[in-house]
Amino acid sequence: MKHKVTVTREGKWWVAEVDGVLGGATETQRLADLEEEVRDLLAGLLDADDDSFELKWDLSAVLGPEGQAMWEAYLKERADLEERRRQFEADRLATVRKMADAGISVRDSAALVELSYQRVAQLLDA
Repeated sequence: MKHKVTVTREGKWWVAEVDGVLGGATETQRLADLEEEVRDLLAGLLDADDDSFELKWDLSAVLGPEGQAMWEAYLKERADLEERRRQFEADRLATVRKMADAGISVRDSAALVELSYQRVAQLLDA
């Protein structure tokens, strides 16, 4: 289940309100602690595990609409980059294994994939 969490700043407090959940508000002094607080609150209110729901953060009251859009775009780009990195690493491993199966030496494989021969050896040993 997905819950929208609206975040505002009130003095030294970060305040989070979960849309559509009665009693779904909490506050912390540190923004870094807010997700844990919200998850703990929802777990208690909904009698669910704290990792059984998705949170959609709305910081537009703090960042403004443009800042919110920029932050969301950044998060998507970061997730896309991480997925691409995982795919790159899987493809690299498959490539050096295929080279080894073809009888290409570790040193020659390293030259072809532009890695050190030590790194290629590590990949093949993994």
